[in-house]
Amino acid sequence: MSLFSLFLEGILSFLSPCVLPLVPLYMSYLSVNGRETDEEGNVKYNTLRVFLMTVFFVLGISVIFLILALSVNAIRPFIEDYKEVIAIVGGTLIIVFGLHETGIIHINVLDYEKRLNMDVDTSKMTYLKAFILGFLFSFAWSPCIGPMLASAILIASTQSYGALYILVYALGLIIPFLITGLATSFVLNFIRNKKNVLKYVMVIAGVIMIIYGGYMIKEAAAEIKVRNTVSEGSENDSIYLPKAVYTDQNGNTVDLDDYKGKYVVLNFTTTWCGYCEAEIPAYLEFAEKGEDYVCFYVMSPLTSGVSKDEIIGYANAHEINIPVIIDEDNVLYGLCDPGGYPTLFVADKEGKMLGYISGALDGDGLDQVMETARSYE
Repeated sequence: MSLFSLFLEGILSFLSPCVLPLVPLYMSYLSVNGRETDEEGNVKYNTLRVFLMTVFFVLGISVIFLILALSVNAIRPFIEDYKEVIAIVGGTLIIVFGLHETGIIHINVLDYEKRLNMDVDTSKMTYLKAFILGFLFSFAWSPCIGPMLASAILIASTQSYGALYILVYALGLIIPFLITGLATSFVLNFIRNKKNVLKYVMVIAGVIMIIYGGYMIKEAAAEIKVRNTVSEGSENDSIYLPKAVYTDQNGNTVDLDDYKGKYVVLNFTTTWCGYCEAEIPAYLEFAEKGEDYVCFYVMSPLTSGVSKDEIIGYANAHEINIPVIIDEDNVLYGLCDPGGYPTLFVADKEGKMLGYISGALDGDGLDQVMETARSYE
């Protein structure tokens, strides 16, 4: 839901009344060297040249998003302990931004605009000029795109892969520019004929922001509840596996309390992780050898951005014959909070969490993990 909503917000940013009407102007700059007029006065475009200019324009746009993505990743370790609070505050702000976009409320400061007048010779376009034009465009956060960009940053700041969320929003914004570069005449004619639909774009964007802001608040409240729940019954500040019943890929129930007397190994993974997929053979072989331990996969539809059906399909396609816990309520994720995929957590024979290790492991690495776990006895 996070990735899809941000990608859609990126597209809606392109379609917004402060970007789309300017597309013909940008394209006139980018296509100035590739525009040709035939004997009948019809304008045609050199598709390859215009597309290459658009690519450099998009690269210029991408620089600021790359900076934003790196910045979000850099500050995340400092805000990790407050991510639920940030999600609640951020969700509230996104709802306010959404109400502003729909026109239900009006916030003057969100309509403030500062213009920088520059005398740039656009009579001849070069790849460098196209790049600079895109870079300057990315700084021109006008009133209607600003709240959507702000919501993307707020969402990214609460996610383990914050940079990914910024880049997905950026893709939603820049892909339409690339399409315009490939089909310049068609797209520009379409924009001229469909100007009346612009008034609906911001309303749709506002509704999406309101829905997702509420979703962020709901999920943050659920995580706070989970953290309070799993802390009950802990001893000496130790963390224990929560008392909960889960469902696996075959529809069977999984109660980790049933495995008291054995080490419990939880491998947090997801369907789109290449390292996780490469680790599957070694992990399944490791699971088969278990005498004093039992192995599970853990996937969450809420956190990993994939549906329950996708998780089940993934498990079947890769012939995973150990339980894949589908953590629909984020109980285990709320306890362990893995920072990446795959991440392996081990609990002792009483359910006490011993520690974790991030990254894909081979057979020797997995054996070493168990040797370390046993050394705590």
